[in-house]
Amino acid sequence: MTKIFATLVISLLVSSCAFAEGLEVLTLVETQGQSDTGLLVNASDSLKAEYFPDGKMPSQILAFWVKVSDNGILFDTGLRAGNIPAELSTKGIDTENVKTILLTHLHPDHFGGLVNAEGKATFPNAEVYVSKPEYDYWVNELKNDGVISALKLYKVNQFAFGDEVVAGVRAIDTSGHTPGHVSYLAESGGKKILIAGDIMHFQIIQLPHPEVAVKYDVDPVKAVQSRKFLFDYAAWKNIPVAGMHIMIPGIISVTKSGESYVKQ
Repeated sequence: MTKIFATLVISLLVSSCAFAEGLEVLTLVETQGQSDTGLLVNASDSLKAEYFPDGKMPSQILAFWVKVSDNGILFDTGLRAGNIPAELSTKGIDTENVKTILLTHLHPDHFGGLVNAEGKATFPNAEVYVSKPEYDYWVNELKNDGVISALKLYKVNQFAFGDEVVAGVRAIDTSGHTPGHVSYLAESGGKKILIAGDIMHFQIIQLPHPEVAVKYDVDPVKAVQSRKFLFDYAAWKNIPVAGMHIMIPGIISVTKSGESYVKQ
């Protein structure tokens, strides 16, 4: 697993918009709702009941617009014909002005928004970036029609774990949830943030119990290892984590407590 090392301790103002000198992070909300605890893996009934007595867990789908220096980057796109274009519009960003899209992985709630209701490119002037292992898994191994048809609408760039994907953004191997799942370390003006994709789905239980996986994980064991690795790194270097299923505003800082993690 790629290890990214840094030395600068930072903080970001966390809200629906998080700002820091040289780095601007906007949270984009696709959906909010509830999920059933039946999605949890490695969690006993008693543990589920402790955290979710009614059997329901808060859930959300998010994307992020990050301005790294002068380059605006969209991290994930939400669902097909979904709410992300409207979210961008409320922040003064037109879909035609989105030039760079970095995907954490190729589940429908992350790549689906590439396609609008008419089956055309939502972001007609954008280039899409996806890790090579993720592309190979969905396109060459599974031959997933939804993925293939969406990516055909764009110029697609593949990259390896550890690459500087675009200026100021490096790919971190957090595979497990999917074979090519990637998190991104974005840095600008001496400030940093981790765009962590699906490193965690239900923070209420997965922060204190990072060993709990979800049924969506292709490799639950590796997904747990990746979560611990990334949170260890984030806690060690005090780097905020932005996640697509972290509770709104979707950005947290964590500290480690034994084998658990605590939101600061």
